[in-house]
Amino acid sequence: MGRRIPPLVPLFGLLLAGLIPGDADAQSFLGYRALGLPVGAAEARAVALGNLGIGLPGVQVNANDPASAARVLFPTVSVSMQPTWGDFDLDGQTGTARTTRFPIIGIGYPVPSAEGTVTVSLSGHMEQRWAGEQDRVVSLGGIDVPVNDRFETNGGTSVARVGWAQRFGDRFALGASAGTYIGRMDQEFQRTLDSLVVGSDVRSYQENSSWQYGGYTLAAGFMADPHDLIHLAGAVEWSGDLTQKPRLETGEPGLSYSIPLRLSAGATSRLSQRLHINGSFVYQDWSAARGFEPGVVSDEKLSYGAGLEMQLIQRETRSFPLRLGYRRSALPFGYRDRGAIETSWSLGLGVNLVEVEGVRFGWMDFAAERGTRMSAPLSENFWRATISIGISSS
Repeated sequence: MGRRIPPLVPLFGLLLAGLIPGDADAQSFLGYRALGLPVGAAEARAVALGNLGIGLPGVQVNANDPASAARVLFPTVSVSMQPTWGDFDLDGQTGTARTTRFPIIGIGYPVPSAEGTVTVSLSGHMEQRWAGEQDRVVSLGGIDVPVNDRFETNGGTSVARVGWAQRFGDRFALGASAGTYIGRMDQEFQRTLDSLVVGSDVRSYQENSSWQYGGYTLAAGFMADPHDLIHLAGAVEWSGDLTQKPRLETGEPGLSYSIPLRLSAGATSRLSQRLHINGSFVYQDWSAARGFEPGVVSDEKLSYGAGLEMQLIQRETRSFPLRLGYRRSALPFGYRDRGAIETSWSLGLGVNLVEVEGVRFGWMDFAAERGTRMSAPLSENFWRATISIGISSS
């Protein structure tokens, strides 16, 4: 399938190019000509530590760290929620937005006889949520008619995965997963005419389109504790083409986008009984990705983050860690033909309700981020909260 722009995207591009006077709101305008904004780290612990979703020790079901579930010794379920508040500035045009998403649901089920764990997860991949509105004057039959144009798009992609994490002793594990891209995108363009000028014989215009996504992805990774004070992890993820097809038989051809190889690694070191430091990075080169408009793909490739975790209160069966982190993420799609970067500082608190010998059986993690996205002439600021809840049961 060759590259073809969804029919309503050029209309929105014209809207953004002439937003003054006008109005707009969005979770992010980055990637409006492509696949949208990456979801990023989904668990509150990782978010608070500036982590990119890999290299944190402990019990967890992490979609980006296939081997991490090897330490799940009892059936485990975890879920996250992320409300976001933001604002943007685009050549002097400003606006605000608010949205809430559930970026991951993870389940781990151990198989003691095989010393491994089955994992099932549904995690966010890309999101596209924005709207633009503009008042203008068009000529109809030689008459200048005031109109109101509004464009809205809502949707995104997620990945449904099933995996296996295999322990090899107490210090090493391998993991692999297979997943499929799912999701949809709905677009609407509406032009409202001034009835006082055109009368009742000319009606307002509305056009709708709806697309569904598909594709598959494979991932593999390792986890190792070469020393009691060091935890290491690495992963590689390969994806087939991400397809975008009309949900209805409209005659529109489908689209296809290539997703580049994703390499990630992370490490955590215990500086003392109560203090841990972690670092992680992701490398993904979108520059040769196929299917996108010229100038859409960012030239940024490397994302990284680091953080500190300190045990404020440590009891025999519960603990309360405080977390601080910084993250710099390379976003795959810029605004117009510029690269795009997201940076954020984060602060978080963990409430480990039941913990035995470092294994969490019930927990709640909280994280708050203050971040900025830059892709000239667009700048976006946001506050984002992440709440994660998990439970393990024997």
